[in-house]
Amino acid sequence: MQSATPLRPQPTEATKVYVIDSANAAWKRSSSEGIHFECQVLLSGEDGGPEAMRFRFDDCPSVYAHMHLTAQFQLLLSGAMDFPRGIKHLQAPGLHYTDHNMPYGPFAVSGGHDMLVLHPKAGGIISMAQSYARREINLQGRLLATEETPTEWENLPGVPGAQFKHLIPYGHGPTGVLVKVSARAELKMPAPTFGRYEVVVSGSALIEGKPITAPGFRYSIGPEPASPIISLEEGTQIAFLSFDQEALAGGLEHPVLGIEAAAAMARSI
Repeated sequence: MQSATPLRPQPTEATKVYVIDSANAAWKRSSSEGIHFECQVLLSGEDGGPEAMRFRFDDCPSVYAHMHLTAQFQLLLSGAMDFPRGIKHLQAPGLHYTDHNMPYGPFAVSGGHDMLVLHPKAGGIISMAQSYARREINLQGRLLATEETPTEWENLPGVPGAQFKHLIPYGHGPTGVLVKVSARAELKMPAPTFGRYEVVVSGSALIEGKPITAPGFRYSIGPEPASPIISLEEGTQIAFLSFDQEALAGGLEHPVLGIEAAAAMARSI
């Protein structure tokens, strides 16, 4: 298992911001280990920053077990995913989280599957069929997911008419919250100290002065808050997905798996 010191943004650093309008990103048809899908590469991670992709898997009863060398959120936009290990059925909008070097799967996809895979940095991919990879599993890693029984909407303090619900139960470190607001609402968030994705799930919003439609997003990390998000005329739902300090461990610097994980991801997408 890799031993790494998580990145802690320094007070003198400016908050880094990436804004992605996925509607304008190219799609590529591809396959991996016999599994067929479409993919958009939305952030490459080549600058040392975040890596983000969108996948639409063909209906498949068994997507092979694998892991990434960095933490990730999988935000299910439509369709369903069936996981082992007690996560029987994840439906959109649903959220699945793993720490670095934390294996999951095999899992089944169905019903017009569409998801975002969101990393704080490039993480590659390693099949668990590789025996050497199994020796590098993060035995303390976290695996979290939206519960099968949906949580109820609650009123969001300070924003009239806004509501929120937890996509991941509160108190586990990484957080996932879905917020819905009417037109021209302003959403202010605290500093994204360890990195946060803010994904437009439905409707549209003004982010960093740009109108962003679903499923576009902003990623920011640093000591200062990013600018407020303003919902546009039809209102919007936004998923706020925040990493914690522990989630920034791992990465392609891994002395055993790094090169292979990067190469495997490159072959896939």
